[in-house]
Amino acid sequence: MNLLKSKLRRATAVAAGTLIGLAGVAFFASPASAHHSAVKGTAVCDTTTGDWVVDWSVDTDSEGHAEAYRFVRVESTPEGSPVEGIVHTPDDANPVFPHKDGETLKGTQRVDGEAKSASLTVQAKWDNEYTEWEPQTGTVEFDGVCSKDAPKPDAQLVSDCDGVTITLANGAEATADAKFTIIGSEDFKKDVTVKAGEEPATVKVPAENAKKIVVTEASSEEPVLEGEWKQPENCEPEDNASRYFEATCESLIFTIDNTKGTEAITATFTPNKGEPKSLTVKAGDKGSVTFKGEKGLKVTPAENGESGEAIDWDAQKPEDCDATPTPTPTESSPGEGGGLPVTGPVAGSIAGGAALLLAAGAVLFILARRRKVKFTA
Repeated sequence: MNLLKSKLRRATAVAAGTLIGLAGVAFFASPASAHHSAVKGTAVCDTTTGDWVVDWSVDTDSEGHAEAYRFVRVESTPEGSPVEGIVHTPDDANPVFPHKDGETLKGTQRVDGEAKSASLTVQAKWDNEYTEWEPQTGTVEFDGVCSKDAPKPDAQLVSDCDGVTITLANGAEATADAKFTIIGSEDFKKDVTVKAGEEPATVKVPAENAKKIVVTEASSEEPVLEGEWKQPENCEPEDNASRYFEATCESLIFTIDNTKGTEAITATFTPNKGEPKSLTVKAGDKGSVTFKGEKGLKVTPAENGESGEAIDWDAQKPEDCDATPTPTPTESSPGEGGGLPVTGPVAGSIAGGAALLLAAGAVLFILARRRKVKFTA
């Protein structure tokens, strides 16, 4: 037996078998490497809904070995978050291979804002009956939490003697405008918008419209505030009375007109000469006190323990009170007595001056009243 020849023959057979095997692998591996899918995704936060929106794209290509393909497997995570636009094609579909080879498919997936990631897995099959050996998966990691744009509404109510003041605020963390509606009594309604980042807004509601207050905000199912007007203990009734004085050549007269008032008014008038005088005027009435004019007279009015400025009679009386009348000669017939008293322009001037002084006195009396007390000069 020729051992050398036998060994050579055996080695040749092994080499031939190896070559044939490698050729087969190359034959089958060539189309396998040509058929492939690539999955990619990008995510953005939709602040109007608070969801992550993932845009997927799948590139599927056989490099010319097939004309069309379909997905025999499509899966996505999180569970319950399908990808719209990229779906599994069943065996009995028509057409069975709906996608053109090399065509990029796009799909959209909505994921809860608190999810950490999302994925899409596909497996393609071509019309040359070639199926991907392994499914292809793309994964997107989310950065933080996706939150819905929302206002942070808050409302506060404070009562005063005239009604309520409502303060409407949109918190510092707000990412949307707060749209408030204030509903009160007697058909009162007001809409107010406080934008994100703006300072609070205030709304004044009169007492008659504040017997019941409800404040709502468009994004909230429950009222932001419910309340009512409560009159503070230190409120004084509205004063509709008029107070004025009149200085004549003979007197200093103080008057309280309470015909439009709702409460009785008591005032005290203290002269620097003589005794004080008190005047009480009921609601709906009118009353006066009079002091005889004399040189140096000053009268100080007061209400509720608060005094006003003293009224100086010398400064307020008409300017011509101290004038001495000068006789005016008149022509008369012999044997006749003196003429009639002079009237006309001179008397009219005196009356006009007196009227102006009376008006000035009334104005000064009212202005003085406005300083601290209700009844001042």
